[in-house]
Amino acid sequence: MNIESLESFKREVNQIKEYLKHIQYVNDVATSTVLETDNEQLKQLLNTLNEHYRGFRTDKRIFEYKATIISIYGLLEKYVEIWIKEYLQSLSSLVPEYSLLDEKIRDNHFELSLKLINIITSRESAKYQHLTKEEVLKKLNGCIVNTNKYQINTEAFILLSGNLKHNKIVELFNKFNLDLNNELLKNEELNNEIGLKQNTISRIDKDILYNKINDLVERRNQIAHGSEEVDAILSTSELEPYIQFLEKYCQAIFEILVEQIIKQEAIYKFQKIENVIQVLNSRILAFEIEKYKIRIGDMLIVETKEKRFYKIPIQTIQLDKQPYTEIAVSERKKIAISVNFKLKENQTFYVVKL
Repeated sequence: MNIESLESFKREVNQIKEYLKHIQYVNDVATSTVLETDNEQLKQLLNTLNEHYRGFRTDKRIFEYKATIISIYGLLEKYVEIWIKEYLQSLSSLVPEYSLLDEKIRDNHFELSLKLINIITSRESAKYQHLTKEEVLKKLNGCIVNTNKYQINTEAFILLSGNLKHNKIVELFNKFNLDLNNELLKNEELNNEIGLKQNTISRIDKDILYNKINDLVERRNQIAHGSEEVDAILSTSELEPYIQFLEKYCQAIFEILVEQIIKQEAIYKFQKIENVIQVLNSRILAFEIEKYKIRIGDMLIVETKEKRFYKIPIQTIQLDKQPYTEIAVSERKKIAISVNFKLKENQTFYVVKL
């Protein structure tokens, strides 16, 4: 997963927020009173703006509403697709053999790749015009005959029929065997945004939990089909909760995919610490290891009792109660490392393979 794509998402969300601020600033100026003390040029500009605003106010509100809704929905569709493709690309770089991928991914990869070829051949969607059926077939064939240098047709997993309501996003995630509803319930920030306690969320229909996403899609569709009524549009202040919810919702999706990648890293790129001695002050991990090299800044993967996965940089290292920035041991040694994470005795720990 690419942290730059998350930062790009946040920048684009902020652009929409700033656009709404700009609208309010313009509205404030357009409705301000021209003072006798204002110079003539300023009076003329304000009078022109005020007159234009009075005649254009309703159409302006409609245009701004439509532009904002389309922009918000565009971010949802754009980044869900980007992150699904990044996730699958990351998987193919981590999992050394195609046969080791989840069976559901492999089954869907075949079926969806064939569907993608049909779409490319029929030229039904300009979205896939950069692809050729030969490229798709080459990747698919490589998964069969060259399984340790395979590539996934990531575009095949984002084939859509309709807009991305919450249940549609869940369907996309199901194609690579990830229960999005279940994973979203674990995200504390999103749950706080929804305003429900953990022990009550599971009993509520998921479409109700994520109704702002579904309502956003409905509004986008109404705009696209020209059926949005003037009295149904949202003000800039009413749009702000949609933007805030979208930000939390999409960030939760990104974090879910990152955690799944960390889980795969623990399997294929890291090694389990077999001999944990003690956890001290919830921040220090003491363990035995041999034939290993470790330095400050290396990563520790923590697997919690609830099977959550986190990757945290090592902040300090001690050997024989002496601090080091880097150590290499050729025989079994007891070392201690500290991290900025709440460690527990019932957790499992992994360090990167040499």
